Amino acid sequence: LQLRFKERPLAPHRTEIAQWPARFPRTRVIVNDELEAALELGAWGVHLGQQDLDRYDPAALRRAPLRVGISTHDDAELERALEYGAAVLGFGPIFATDTKALQHAPQGVERLRRMVQRAPRPVIAIGGIGAETLAAVADTGVPMVAMIAYLERFPDAAALQGLLDALRRPGMHGPR
Repeated sequence: LQLRFKERPLAPHRTEIAQWPARFPRTRVIVNDELEAALELGAWGVHLGQQDLDRYDPAALRRAPLRVGISTHDDAELERALEYGAAVLGFGPIFATDTKALQHAPQGVERLRRMVQRAPRPVIAIGGIGAETLAAVADTGVPMVAMIAYLERFPDAAALQGLLDALRRPGMHGPR
């Protein structure tokens, strides 16, 4: 479960989030953009954008006692993410998305396929993925997908459970 508080502060939710590992032991909590908050909350991981890396020393980030996910958009950013000790690599946007302002053009499934083959770490496909594109994305061999906008539109829990059941197939999993 990745917590992304881009428009609102994380602080009001800290007490609740800190209780999640005990309440939901199989759920891996990943805090977006805030290493210090992830450490304080006992999160499983943190996800950082390329711009976030400027705040950290690569050696210190590699020593952090949690998994570090880092967004990438090209080969140079992949190398930088590996230097900072990324355990998981976000790659995208795969398609156009309206959940955030894009600074990079959509990568498409063929670039995703090449990244999955080249990257020495698990890749998360990010950006504009929905029901009509999920099969093509999954066929690249990517083990994880982010579907923020798509999941926000689900009408009820049963429909969401149907998607989760469909995703349970060989190769599709979360990081260990």
